[in-house]
Amino acid sequence: MVLELLSDATGIPEPVLRVLFSILLAYPIALFYHIALLRPINLKNAPAIRNFYIVSTGLALAYFFNGPDIIHSLITTTVTWLLMWFGNAIDNRKFATALIFIFNITYLTLGYYYTATDEYDIDWTMTQCVLCLRMIGFAMDFMDGVTLLKSKESPDEKTTSDNKPAATANPSSNIKHELTTPRRVPHKQPVSFEKDCRLATLPSFLETIGYAYFFGAFLIGPQFSFKLYRKFITFSIYPNPTSIPSGSYKFALKCFLLGAIYLGAHQIAAGFFPINYLITEEYSARPFWEKLAFMWFATKFSFTKYLGVWTLAEGACVLSGISFNGYNEKGQAEWDGLSNVSIYRFEFATSLSQIVAAFNTNTNLWSKLYIFKRLMFLGNKNLSSIITLFFLAVWHGTHAGYFLCFSLEFFDIEVERRWSKRLEPYTRPLYDVKNRDKPLIQLLRRLHLFACWFGQTCGLHYAMVPFTLLRWEYSLKAWGAVYYCGHIVFVLLFLDMILPKRREKKSTEHVNTVENVKLNGESKINGYAKINQNGAIKTE
Repeated sequence: MVLELLSDATGIPEPVLRVLFSILLAYPIALFYHIALLRPINLKNAPAIRNFYIVSTGLALAYFFNGPDIIHSLITTTVTWLLMWFGNAIDNRKFATALIFIFNITYLTLGYYYTATDEYDIDWTMTQCVLCLRMIGFAMDFMDGVTLLKSKESPDEKTTSDNKPAATANPSSNIKHELTTPRRVPHKQPVSFEKDCRLATLPSFLETIGYAYFFGAFLIGPQFSFKLYRKFITFSIYPNPTSIPSGSYKFALKCFLLGAIYLGAHQIAAGFFPINYLITEEYSARPFWEKLAFMWFATKFSFTKYLGVWTLAEGACVLSGISFNGYNEKGQAEWDGLSNVSIYRFEFATSLSQIVAAFNTNTNLWSKLYIFKRLMFLGNKNLSSIITLFFLAVWHGTHAGYFLCFSLEFFDIEVERRWSKRLEPYTRPLYDVKNRDKPLIQLLRRLHLFACWFGQTCGLHYAMVPFTLLRWEYSLKAWGAVYYCGHIVFVLLFLDMILPKRREKKSTEHVNTVENVKLNGESKINGYAKINQNGAIKTE
């Protein structure tokens, strides 16, 4: 009733308000957790207490958003856990994981099929798509845990075991903490997925529910491993569990304000640049350059809602304490471990590879670890990238626009990789330290950076059109209004294949000078060489 009244008063659709309120309600839940439970608890079952709080609040928040449709997430979570138990019982975790993968992606796809409309749907499939990746990754980590048992390594966390508290959760424990001094975790490296996320033993069902319904991430993410969740509730995530690092309140407030600004900007800009205007006859009748400019701004501001909701949701994760990311060189705690977007890097990116690294970070990292790298047996990185992008398109929904968008992403990145490599000899002098004091070189470098920024935004926004319009005919109509200029440019650039190849020494390390620039006070080096190695879903 309250949401209906607010919707009538503000003109904002009720489903959108429900998403916003679900994200905002996570803040007081996280605040209470921070005050009451984010501290040493001198009880044997301290992790179980924290997990129970997360389970109860997460289920309540999920019911607020989904209502009776919460049954879908409960079914998939329960079936996933039972299949993992079954696989462990028959000593065939690979078979169980295959069933879990098929079950979750099929359940989600059928949900899309039966609920899809011509617009982006805000319903139970919104939370289900987040849960789908979480459960698949969860099962794969459990499958990989067999190697821990065979090698007789310590199962899972060294200080934890099933249904037992972590030694670090109890300040009176005699077990010495491995981490006793602040350590530096790179700013660009999220903590969502460590190098080793294997699970030797099956977590309890209640822990699985807590992981699935964590109040700060069940709705729109971010994605993270079960291992991080267990470290969070057992306090082994912190170097010194008896002293929680400070600074989370300030960082959470920053996320809240920045997210609110971006959502406000989206709400205002959408009134001036509505994306559906791209499929009107009035738009088609406008001059060519006006249509290009409108398309650029319409798709540009369509990004702001993602930046806004991800940043807003990050604040609740920060406030809970799960996003702790070590210490910087000054000894100050960093809380950006679960950041799903790097605003500065995204806004000022000079290549599509930087966009991939800065946008939807944790989902990209999940795709890299659980899909792309597991396709290494194919022996073809391009094929692995194509399959990964196809999976992401299916995961997003059944609309043709997703497949159009992700197919363009692959080809755009491939074109960018080819031309950055070909133009490297001409752009390298602009970034040579020896030339940085020369006024002309400085001017040319700035012009080159601007050209790279503008070029990648044009390519990105053009590819984003079907992602926002969703339907095949809408996408073609919008592209047709600008005479498929983006496709024409792409085809012309792809003629690079018929040009003579530049001779290179095998020992030469290829550096993409477009990315060898200083952003955020750091030198961004060889980003696209990494794309060449890891495929289109590379995350820095």
